[in-house]
Amino acid sequence: MKKTDKIVILGITGYMGAWLAKDLTAAGYQNIYGSYTNSKKATVLKSTLPNLNLVDINVLTDTEKLNALMFNTKWIFNNTAAFTGQEKDTTDFIVTKTLMANNVMQAIKQAKTIEKIVHLGSVGTIGSGHLNPQVTEYDESDYSAIDPDNIWGVMKLAEERTITQWCQNLNINYVIVHPTNVIGPSFLPWNHDMIPAYLKDGGFLIDSQMDSVDVRDIANLELTLMNDTQVNNLRILGKGFSMMYSQLVNIVSEHLTDQQIQILFGNMTHIIDQKTALNILQNTKDSNFYKENINKINNTLNIHTKYPKAYKYQYTDAKETVVAALDKMLQDLN
Repeated sequence: MKKTDKIVILGITGYMGAWLAKDLTAAGYQNIYGSYTNSKKATVLKSTLPNLNLVDINVLTDTEKLNALMFNTKWIFNNTAAFTGQEKDTTDFIVTKTLMANNVMQAIKQAKTIEKIVHLGSVGTIGSGHLNPQVTEYDESDYSAIDPDNIWGVMKLAEERTITQWCQNLNINYVIVHPTNVIGPSFLPWNHDMIPAYLKDGGFLIDSQMDSVDVRDIANLELTLMNDTQVNNLRILGKGFSMMYSQLVNIVSEHLTDQQIQILFGNMTHIIDQKTALNILQNTKDSNFYKENINKINNTLNIHTKYPKAYKYQYTDAKETVVAALDKMLQDLN
């Protein structure tokens, strides 16, 4: 990418999109555009990175504005997480994600200038849906998101397949980035960190393996892969480290006061320990839940990338990332 090339980030105000915008700006790119749907977030991002060109676009409905945004664009980062808010079942989510992908790719087709797209997928498309506990190792060659109960994985796989089919038909290079659990400090005062997703408002969670990646590494990974022709037309898994849910709870409990925990998470999730969980599940070995999750509970699942040289992760210490995320959450309360 040249510093003056037009670059588009779809979903620029998001958790990963904002970090990506920051990294591109810091690297000296001068012609960065981004789509958003939340004007308050856009205002804050623009005040922080004033050289950005931000456009209010709903990628599900604003096809004319999307076409205009793509005009003369060379490089696209698709980080958008479009939803209608009306989805009720797996089919609804597939329809929404496919519509987004088709609208984006139609605009790319019309522009005729795009050289490459980096599309943000999900690890939910990898290793989910397997019902054989003997299989303990997965990489990007896995396409097993077929269980309709795994709504996120199924819809993201449908989205990915739509994007890749279009790219192949149009002869446009692409990379699909599949992050594991994305955690870490938000660049701006909002986040979609998986830490509160797991810990907030009580409930119970079986102690299991939590493959994770720092949000800062995912943003930098996207930028690195865009500039690397050796990874064109590949799926790349994003994983920086792994921990157990119990480790996450311990880090939070050690770093925060009870009052801070209450403010951030309410009644924090109760972790069911491995021994207790295995005793409870002993008589359910024929269930899909057991078959899909037993290796995570036993911490014997090996999810890894086939392309370890594609990116060198900077943030590989779980405690460092979690603490940075917690400190930013507290800071953003002010």
